[in-house]
Amino acid sequence: MLLAAVMVLLAGCGGGVGGDATTATEPTTDATDATTTADGESANQSGNAAERTSVTFNETWDQRYRAGQYYRYDIESRSIDGTATYEWEVVSATDDEVTVRTKLVTPNGTTEQTVTAPPDEVYGELAGTPSGSVATLGFDSPYYNGVDGETLSVGDSWESSGPNGTVSFEVEALSTYAGLECAAFVVRTNGSVFWESCVTPESPLPGYVAFYEVEGDDTPAFEMELVEYRAGN
Repeated sequence: MLLAAVMVLLAGCGGGVGGDATTATEPTTDATDATTTADGESANQSGNAAERTSVTFNETWDQRYRAGQYYRYDIESRSIDGTATYEWEVVSATDDEVTVRTKLVTPNGTTEQTVTAPPDEVYGELAGTPSGSVATLGFDSPYYNGVDGETLSVGDSWESSGPNGTVSFEVEALSTYAGLECAAFVVRTNGSVFWESCVTPESPLPGYVAFYEVEGDDTPAFEMELVEYRAGN
């Protein structure tokens, strides 16, 4: 499972339920006003929620790599003692070749990796390393199939069937992390939250990700929040 692999690698640098990919049906509910942020505070109080109530994906994710594109996350995980940080930076980018630098810092050590590859092979080059496994929480994760091509409006919800039962998606808010505006949605299996994320078609990596290890848990086993972001050229 994806979460288990990430947590093991994080612990090694110093698990969980991921599941198989699912295909979602069309959203069926109408949009409502965005009133809460990812952490549950009201939009007026926190300033994290966006003024718009939907994110339009125009049938595709914008996964273009741009020179200078930069992300830094704070990571909380049961497998580490304290907070880890993760960086993803596009050093250079053309239509044919991309150079990406990743860096994962935990209380027990640091791993850094730079890869150069065609755009569609970057994740594969990073696979099997701590920094690469964290990178799969971007749009290489199978759960983004559930929102691919949709217009995400606050209040939208839909379901799909998977090997572990019914998987449901619900858009709860529009939020902003480090200046990146995104649609915050929750994925539930058999009624229990097991995955949260905040996504936008303008970015190949999310603003926020959380996994829950056991059905019914109140706190995530893994949480990753964007704290610094540059869109690049």
